[in-house]
Amino acid sequence: MACNDVRGQQVLDACQRSGICVPDEVAVVGVDNDEVLCELCNPPLSSVVPNPQRIGYEAAALLAQLMAGSAPDPEEMLIEPVGVTTRQSSDVLAIDNPQIAAAIRHIREHACRGLSVPELLKYVPLSRTVLERQFRKYLGRSPQAEIRAVQLKRARELLAKTDMGLAHIARLVGFEHPEYLSVVFKKPGAQKGQGKWPESEIDRATKIMDEYFKRKKQAAEASDGNQQS
Repeated sequence: MACNDVRGQQVLDACQRSGICVPDEVAVVGVDNDEVLCELCNPPLSSVVPNPQRIGYEAAALLAQLMAGSAPDPEEMLIEPVGVTTRQSSDVLAIDNPQIAAAIRHIREHACRGLSVPELLKYVPLSRTVLERQFRKYLGRSPQAEIRAVQLKRARELLAKTDMGLAHIARLVGFEHPEYLSVVFKKPGAQKGQGKWPESEIDRATKIMDEYFKRKKQAAEASDGNQQS
């Protein structure tokens, strides 16, 4: 565990130069969750998310206490972090089949670039039948379902935490058209394979999609009206 994300990046670089595989041989976690820095690391860096609001509140309370002439409590105050944002640098695969572990890592690294199962088979020297069977054994789903799960997880994160447009996000996660992303996202069971999604993130993502298609429909109707007139 590094003291901050910059040190974490340096540890990752040192591992890469030394031929140490992250996260299989060494898992690396930083602190501060600088999203830009963490995502630019290779592999993306997991990081502890601090709680700046609570830190600010406690600091202001301590300052008010000092200004009032009271002696501060000599005991050190520890503020718990919000949690840990898990990325690939600590996402250890507990899979004893090195070929399947390599396939899963390849999916997580390249799914959002439009990776397909035939392309995955070029990377992993297995037949499609064996690959499908092994994925169902270890993950309980097909390679295609795992690709979709990774794409949808990233789409959900971008929809919930950024102001990017839907069409842009669709391209970033490997979908040529936002319409198809919306259909896949709203399918029953879309959350399967990525844990329970926070309801707030699902609601925000769904709202953004609905508003996008509403505006698109309104624009099309306005265009048709102009042509008729």
